[in-house]
Amino acid sequence: IEPAAILAEHANAVKDLANGPSNIITPAYLAETARKYAKKYGMKCTILDEADMRRQGMNCILAVSQGSAQKPALIVLEYRGSKAKAPIALVGKGVTFDSGGINLKPTGSIETMKHDMTGGAIMLNIIKTAAELKLPINLVAIVPTVENMPSGTAVKPGDVVKASNGKTVEIMNT
Repeated sequence: IEPAAILAEHANAVKDLANGPSNIITPAYLAETARKYAKKYGMKCTILDEADMRRQGMNCILAVSQGSAQKPALIVLEYRGSKAKAPIALVGKGVTFDSGGINLKPTGSIETMKHDMTGGAIMLNIIKTAAELKLPINLVAIVPTVENMPSGTAVKPGDVVKASNGKTVEIMNT
């Protein structure tokens, strides 16, 4: 019963994050949530801030966030439950609100764009569940988290952004 109760608790934590209002569930809130999970369950937590991402050439994630007052973060949580096994990497999108940027989403679909971070919420809670259950595996959860908003600084259709792998991307729809 105990493992099932833990799974249910963490599934509910995902729902709380995904359904929380976007003025509270921000990239900074997700980063702080990851720090709390790491401290409670003895995991390693690394948070890259905007300056770290700029130094590493992560211009695509920075482009998505450049119209928002909310600063982006790249969350990396590591759980080590086994000495011998290679880690499994999990990646979940953490767009805490996706207005569509300059290409605003229409009424009828924009209202639920706070759910665009559900993948990130799932990854944070999968690794938390593994740590609490002390599973004999190694996991690395990566959650890039941003808010996509329109402003005078937002990325525009036709802009070209250089990704961290050196490739350039033309933004056709924000």
